[in-house]
Amino acid sequence: MTNTPQTHCDEPIRERLHALLADKLGRQQHEILNHLHLVNELYVDSLDLVEIEIGISETFNINISEKEVLKMETVEDLYHIVRRHITEK
Repeated sequence: MTNTPQTHCDEPIRERLHALLADKLGRQQHEILNHLHLVNELYVDSLDLVEIEIGISETFNINISEKEVLKMETVEDLYHIVRRHITEK
């Protein structure tokens, strides 16, 4: 088994999250890769984080705490937080 970065959306939550990030960051959906660092590689700033947080709330009907937002480093981290909140509903 290899540890290659995931380059496609393998489930509905991930697909919707990638679409949301692409929209908020002005990128194409295929550019949003799970291993990418939000700040260092996707250049997410504090305003982007607020917009992403609002977008997640509207898209998935969940609320992510500021503490959780500060823990996010990669797209994959964000996915796991969103998925956990959805499964806990």
